[in-house]
Amino acid sequence: MNNLDETLKQMAREEQDAVPAWASQCVEDALSNLPRRKRKGHGILRVFGTAVAACLLVAVALPNCSAQAADRLQSLPVVGPLFEVVTFRTYAREDEHHPAQVEVPEIIAPAGSTPQMQESVEQVNLDIQTMTDMLTRQFEQDAEAIGEEGYTELDVRSEVVTNTEDWFTLRLQVYWGGGSGNVSYRYYHIDKSTGEIAKLSDLFASEDYIDAISREIQRQMREAPELYWIDTEYEGLNFTSIQPDQNFYFAENGDIIIAFDEYEVAPGSTGCPTFQIPRAVFEAYLK
Repeated sequence: MNNLDETLKQMAREEQDAVPAWASQCVEDALSNLPRRKRKGHGILRVFGTAVAACLLVAVALPNCSAQAADRLQSLPVVGPLFEVVTFRTYAREDEHHPAQVEVPEIIAPAGSTPQMQESVEQVNLDIQTMTDMLTRQFEQDAEAIGEEGYTELDVRSEVVTNTEDWFTLRLQVYWGGGSGNVSYRYYHIDKSTGEIAKLSDLFASEDYIDAISREIQRQMREAPELYWIDTEYEGLNFTSIQPDQNFYFAENGDIIIAFDEYEVAPGSTGCPTFQIPRAVFEAYLK
């Protein structure tokens, strides 16, 4: 929520030890500065009768890494009927004070894909490579500056959430730590029926879906108000509305899962909340 009072956000973050100052700013800068191409159309929602079940968010445990950075191309099994995902590059650092593991995925569309789909795949790959390059460069600079007097930690990995004949979703997970850890996510969607990169707003004919989904999230929050920032005495802290480009993915039954990062709508103890929105809530607003 862009209008959160900065003082209240800081109060909430004090629940845990502070993480490196570069981390959240670097992710924010990376996302805001990623290159964009003008899109020619909008995505179309399909029914996901054969969709892969949405994966649960899990805690990150850093694996043992090699002592030096290494670039390699490592093929993974084909996932779904159309797209293949491989590990384009891996950056690994084994350091008692500054461990890191960054796996950079690359999507490969099969031969014969439409020019629009090829362009969308290239754009997603470029976005991911740009973001991970920025993160690793800043991490190295921070580790050099801090030395053995402090601790930083970086882990970036990806997961295919949906890969059907109609839709593809890849989730990029960024974990950063320094005493404690925080997790943020970025979702990449490709509508295979059009070949277009899609965001949440592309699914709907009007902005009425924002209020409908936001009200449903507020309803669910009020069932467990101790977990979320809802109806608190701090008006600027309370959740009021999703964003048009809110993180989301599809449940197997076609419901929409709205996803938030840590501290976005809840204290850090709640983690990264997700809310399943029944199709009946938003169906009237679909294109």
